[in-house]
Amino acid sequence: MNTSEEEFYRSLRSTFSIEAHDHMRNISLSIIELETAEDPQERKTIIETIYREFHSLKGAARAVDISEIETICHMLESIFADIKKEILIISIEMFDIFNRTLDVLEEILSLDIDESFDISDLMQELTNIKDNDIIKNIESNPKGDSSAYNEVLITAVETEKKQDIEIVKEVLTEKKQEMNDKILLKSENIKVKPSFHDNDMEYIRVSKNKLDSILLQGEEMLFAKLSIKQRESEIRELKAFFEAWKQKNNYDNLNWLDKRMDSLLISTMNDGQVVETMLNRFIEDVKDLMLLPFSSIIDIFPKMVRDISRKQSKDIDFSYSGVEFEIDRRILEELKDPLIHIIRNSIDHGIESLEERKNSNKNTKGTISLNISQIGSSHVQIQIIDDGAGINIEKLKNIAVEKKISSKSEVDLLTDYDAQMLIFKSGMSTKDIITDLSGRGLGLAIVREKIEKLEGSIHVTSEKNMGTVFEILLPITISTSRGILIKVLKQDFVVPTSKVDKVIKVNKDLIKIIENRATITVDGHIIPIVKLQDILQIQGSKENEDNKFISLLIVNELEKKIAFSVDEIIIEQEVLVKPFNKQLTKVRNISGATILGTGDVVPILEVQDLIKSSLNIVSNILNIRKDKEEVPKKSVIVVEDSITSRTLLKNVLENNGYKVKTSVDGVEGLKAIKAEKFDLIISDIEMPRMDGFELTSKVRSDEETAEIPVILVTSLDSKEDTERGIEVGASAYIVKSNFQQNNLIEVIKKLI
Repeated sequence: MNTSEEEFYRSLRSTFSIEAHDHMRNISLSIIELETAEDPQERKTIIETIYREFHSLKGAARAVDISEIETICHMLESIFADIKKEILIISIEMFDIFNRTLDVLEEILSLDIDESFDISDLMQELTNIKDNDIIKNIESNPKGDSSAYNEVLITAVETEKKQDIEIVKEVLTEKKQEMNDKILLKSENIKVKPSFHDNDMEYIRVSKNKLDSILLQGEEMLFAKLSIKQRESEIRELKAFFEAWKQKNNYDNLNWLDKRMDSLLISTMNDGQVVETMLNRFIEDVKDLMLLPFSSIIDIFPKMVRDISRKQSKDIDFSYSGVEFEIDRRILEELKDPLIHIIRNSIDHGIESLEERKNSNKNTKGTISLNISQIGSSHVQIQIIDDGAGINIEKLKNIAVEKKISSKSEVDLLTDYDAQMLIFKSGMSTKDIITDLSGRGLGLAIVREKIEKLEGSIHVTSEKNMGTVFEILLPITISTSRGILIKVLKQDFVVPTSKVDKVIKVNKDLIKIIENRATITVDGHIIPIVKLQDILQIQGSKENEDNKFISLLIVNELEKKIAFSVDEIIIEQEVLVKPFNKQLTKVRNISGATILGTGDVVPILEVQDLIKSSLNIVSNILNIRKDKEEVPKKSVIVVEDSITSRTLLKNVLENNGYKVKTSVDGVEGLKAIKAEKFDLIISDIEMPRMDGFELTSKVRSDEETAEIPVILVTSLDSKEDTERGIEVGASAYIVKSNFQQNNLIEVIKKLI
């Protein structure tokens, strides 16, 4: 196959994949509906739909030469033809095989062109269905399912000896009871959706990459809008300057120039309004193109709930509503995994076993519902509700303390709502064992992080033995970004408006020092203050450090609030976010850049990174507090036999604000460590009497000193020595040949 033929074939396969997923979605929903349908006429309609879908999928697979799918569909088409004629009667086991078949079809679709899939086991299962003599009639029977059972019984009477009739009857009775009692997942809200290709006159398929490209081009035109506003501002400044100059010099004969400037200003304003109106309309229209109904991702959930609940021997009724509401495709794509995780969680953690529900006098069939509603014109609300055991608050609190997620005193102060919200903390899991479904304590923390990155929020409420409600609020579209333009020293930065709770200017006298950190109290919350200059490591000092007031940006990310001190807050405006290319996929504290109307390129700050970086920063409080209170210094002991190295380290540490004591070897150092309290130990390895490895080992074996961080600074640059350092419990290992002051101080700041 030459290159052009291969490209054509890949394109054809891609088109087939879209069509195949449409067919399979309809088959999946129809099978779930058939499993719960009771009306004979309704069952016939659903069976006919499934039969036609398999027939269409078979033809499409033949066109692109995917023999595995063609073979499977041919067999299923034949099976459903027999079901239509009532030659075959469906059992609960058959539904399991049908759903497993859809999983296999999905796997085949995910393969590359040259890959193949072994379908022999599946085909054997389907053949067994086709040839099943217990539930197969000899001839077509138009009388319905119960009559079909009677026909089988009559056949048994005619063909078997009289003494075997009761055995056959018992088998058939069990089969019928199994059909009636074991059918799961009755869902009145589930309706068979028409295939996309049934509406070719109303819809056309467009590559999502092309849509993304059009939207990006529209958003990039935002620069033209901002640029015109900038020109307008510059003309206003020029006009004001000219007016002042004209009055000062009494040049009344320059009125013609004044009028010309007025005309230029008015035309610029008019042009700006026209561009803004056209651009806003264009972007809104493209955003409408990006909208998709929730049904495009939720259609997979009924089968998922059925499969998992069957595996866990639970009986669950899954229903949903509001799936016709539309939301930005980019949000929908990111939302799929969080919804899957919450629903899986509801099955695994929420809904009890059949025995537990019986003991609690509950209906043995649990319920999970997913309800979507629109809130105003800009947001949607998603509720996932189960009627399970609810959240055990006391157990959750105990786990939080055991896993050191929160202290006992903090947990005791929590309200029931705040305690329930602990499930979103990383490391929280109420499962006693890790399984493929749950127990790792990561899922809901990631769910919350993803929701909040979409500019949404998630909350949970629960009542013991009554159930749990997850509530998600999301914007309908990804809005054009807005940012706050700030200045740190002479450099401009943008902070996303959505991440900023408040912008305030406060008197330095209101700043309090708590646990060696500058803090401010806002709305009853004590919030730490960190200079943004320190986090971004910008060197220099502000011209007017003695100003009585400081400007603060109070940001909030994943319930962590912090106040960033900046030199100037300039303006809040629309910004076009330009992400980094592949060579710069991750830059600490920076998420991308934007171009201002002036043409200047300005970095956009990543608030989540800033908060993480701030935890290791102790800003120069002397410059924040007007009264320059004394700050307690961290205490460090340096254990080093070389007087040169000892003096160098002592000098470096003292210049960076640490209190330093020195010892000439490990024995002397250990005595000092036991006699005094130190925040950090820095030790050489090769020393007389007791080397650094032994010293570290003894420090770790003593309960009183076991938690003190130990940095080994050594000339030994070998893998074995590094591994030995790790083995004895060193916190860091720095080789003298690579020694840099900034590196050492950075390591120390991370440790204490």
